[in-house]
Amino acid sequence: MGKKGFLSEEMFEAMGDYPLEYRICHLLIWFAGADADISQEELVGICGFLGGLIEGMGLDVDLESLVTQCLDDISGDPNPDLLQETIGILGDYFPDEKLEELAGAVEDIVGADELTEIEAEFLTLLKDSWRIKEEKKKKDPSKVSVIKKKKKKE
Repeated sequence: MGKKGFLSEEMFEAMGDYPLEYRICHLLIWFAGADADISQEELVGICGFLGGLIEGMGLDVDLESLVTQCLDDISGDPNPDLLQETIGILGDYFPDEKLEELAGAVEDIVGADELTEIEAEFLTLLKDSWRIKEEKKKKDPSKVSVIKKKKKKE
């Protein structure tokens, strides 16, 4: 399956009003809260992962504000349509190895406080959506940087 341009203008346009860092934060919080509880361990993993993303892309984003805003938004409206749209956009634009890395990080984060049956079911749906079949070696989610900003040629 051919992929569209990773980190391309087209990818960012497809994201509309929700930037990449918000969408990934939403996805991580949504999965961590699938069991109706987001533990301290899961929050630490989410912040570690997002911190790596923000740093890797050189974004000027306040991590605490991003996570707090996303938590507030999800507690008011979980917005499953945004989650489905995000999974689709990432599946269309991210290279397979980045999807595997992200799915592994989601699994590590939601499993930080013991993986529940509902979290495992959601992970299976995510991996099926992204056509991820085999288990990859787990990485510490705080040390994974899914995205590094492409350097522009001068």
